[in-house]
Amino acid sequence: MRLYTAIALVALATSVARAQSWGGRPWTDLSPEEQERAWQNYRRYRQLPQEQQKGLERRYERFRQMPPEEQQRLRDTYQRYRGLPREERREFTEKYRRWRERPRPN
Repeated sequence: MRLYTAIALVALATSVARAQSWGGRPWTDLSPEEQERAWQNYRRYRQLPQEQQKGLERRYERFRQMPPEEQQRLRDTYQRYRGLPREERREFTEKYRRWRERPRPN
């Protein structure tokens, strides 16, 4: 679940950062696909429990505090992830889940 939260955060941050860093685009200038994706992301966000919404907001604020080059590195990584074929994304997600769940040395 954390991976999906992180992905949602990066997607949200990417859209907001793009709008801010490039002067923003009015809603009417977005393609129908971009508008639909924005609505889907917003609806998913609003369906999250309040605690998860606040967690995303805190993570987004941390993202905004990062240097621009680190923000761009995260955006690039997210775009590479999204460009993976479905099966590779599934494998990546599974490996990531196992990595997150492994015992940590003290």
